[in-house]
Amino acid sequence: MSHNPVLGFGSLVARRWRLTATLTALLVVASAAVTTISSRRREAALQAAAESATAAIWEARAADAMTWAPEELLAAEAAWHEALSARVVEEARLWPLRDAARVGAAYADTERAARETLALAHTRRAAVSETTASMIEQASSAVATSAGPAAAIHLDTDRRSLLARAQLALTEARVYEREGDLGRATVRARDAQELAGQVRDYAAAVAARYADAQTLARWRRWKEETIQWSRRQGRAAIVIAKEARLLTLFFGGEPVRTYKVDLGYNWIADKSHAHDGATPEGRYRIVSRRSTGAFYKALLLDYPNAEDRAEFNRARRSGDLPPSAGIGGSIEIHGEGGRGRDWTRGCAAVTNRDMDELFTRVGVGTLVTIVGSDDFRAIAEFAIQNRDRGTGR
Repeated sequence: MSHNPVLGFGSLVARRWRLTATLTALLVVASAAVTTISSRRREAALQAAAESATAAIWEARAADAMTWAPEELLAAEAAWHEALSARVVEEARLWPLRDAARVGAAYADTERAARETLALAHTRRAAVSETTASMIEQASSAVATSAGPAAAIHLDTDRRSLLARAQLALTEARVYEREGDLGRATVRARDAQELAGQVRDYAAAVAARYADAQTLARWRRWKEETIQWSRRQGRAAIVIAKEARLLTLFFGGEPVRTYKVDLGYNWIADKSHAHDGATPEGRYRIVSRRSTGAFYKALLLDYPNAEDRAEFNRARRSGDLPPSAGIGGSIEIHGEGGRGRDWTRGCAAVTNRDMDELFTRVGVGTLVTIVGSDDFRAIAEFAIQNRDRGTGR
């Protein structure tokens, strides 16, 4: 049997073409597989970038960045929307024209902007939180500073209301702070300071005379003259210092006993008229002794004396007192004291045991001097610290 060379060559060519086709097909399949895998990896990376950027945006929103960094948050959200749009555009393109790198970069820029916004919001909030805490602390101090003198100074209804409003505003500021509403907390803290300041200014104006050099000098002179009288006469004398709440009994110019006293509820003022609740200041004498009465035993003073009447008439003429005001009277040193508060209508009250002792040591004619203070004490310090803040009247 003979061999045909042409047929043999054709068979070889055919085999080579089949091999080439097979290899080409394999390459195409492999390339497609690689492309698919690569595409899936890029898509997964883009999805991860998108989720990370989205999470960063939501973290910034949750941190109330719209309050603390609004411009930055809006810019980050704008970048986020641009990245979303870029992704949609790229997904609409046919491979290999897609530019995943551009989309990935857009998501990365979005996340970075959102993270910076979050950090800025935290920083600004922390700064405001610190400021708010400081204001609340200042408000608390202002309310405490006002409440202290207010407890010792008789406040009218309007000023008691101011103090109550200040305390309420402070409470609300603390509640808002705990709830994270720093804006309202700051406003209420400022309100508390202002309201407390009005009470403090009024109290400082009332207390001012306790820091007045001339007034202090007059009180000290009265006290010294009373002691000297006791020494010259060899008799008992009494000095009542209102701020210290002390009644000191002297004999022969020497202090022999001190007693705690309760005073008029408006003790800080000098008595100017009836029903003002103030214990008078001046030099008086005991004009009668009562062994029984509404407040146990009592030593009646000669209030109002000539000086009191002259001052009362001057105040009436100047308009400082209304025409209907009366001068008052019946000022005593009596028992039923020891209550730990100022409650009388202008008298000085000691315990019944102390009253029994005083009754055996003093009599009609005994000199009784009442002064606001015999030293530079807390009320004067308070007045000086606040005298430049205004009167609040």
